[in-house]
Amino acid sequence: MQQYRIPFVGLKTGKHEFEFDIDKDFFDAFEYSIVKDGSLKAHVLLDKQESILQLSFHIYGSIALTCDVCLADFMGKIEIREQLIVRFGDEEMGESTEEIMVLPRNEHELKLADTIYEYINLSVPHYAKCDIQGEGISCDSNMIEKLRSLSSEKEESEQTKTDPRWDILKNIKNN
Repeated sequence: MQQYRIPFVGLKTGKHEFEFDIDKDFFDAFEYSIVKDGSLKAHVLLDKQESILQLSFHIYGSIALTCDVCLADFMGKIEIREQLIVRFGDEEMGESTEEIMVLPRNEHELKLADTIYEYINLSVPHYAKCDIQGEGISCDSNMIEKLRSLSSEKEESEQTKTDPRWDILKNIKNN
C-alpha cells in the first residue's frame, strides 16, 4: 500500500496533483472487502496551505458487481467526488470525522489507501441490476425465465393447497 501515500513535507504551498491506479490487488489488501475487483483511477488534488491540507478526490472507473435480479457478474461504472480537510494537532484536539482528518504534528505523509477504500465501498449500490449499473448489458434472459417459471409453479401449488379448516368455514357460508 506504499503507492497510496503522499509525502507532503517537501511540497511547496499550493496545488499538487496525484493519480493512483486501483485494481484487484488493492481490494485484496482488505480482508473483508465488499468489492472484490475493479479498475479505477483516483485523481487527488492536494491544496497545501500553511496549517491545513485540502484534498479533492475524483475516483472513477468500474467495479465488479453481482446483479440482484439474475445473479450475473458484471462491471458497473462508478464516479465519486469527495473532499477531505487534513489539519494538524495533538491527540487531545479531537478525533477525525468524515470530512476532517487530524494528523499528529510530526507526521510527514498522508496514507490514503483506507480513505479511498471507504469512498469506493460507500459508493456500491444497495441494489445492483445489470441494465441499470452496467453499460450496454441486460439481465440474463435464461435466468429470468427460469425464475419466472419457478415463481409461477410455487404460486400454483400454494393456490391448490388449502387449509382444511378454511374449507369447513366455506361450507358455513353456503348454508
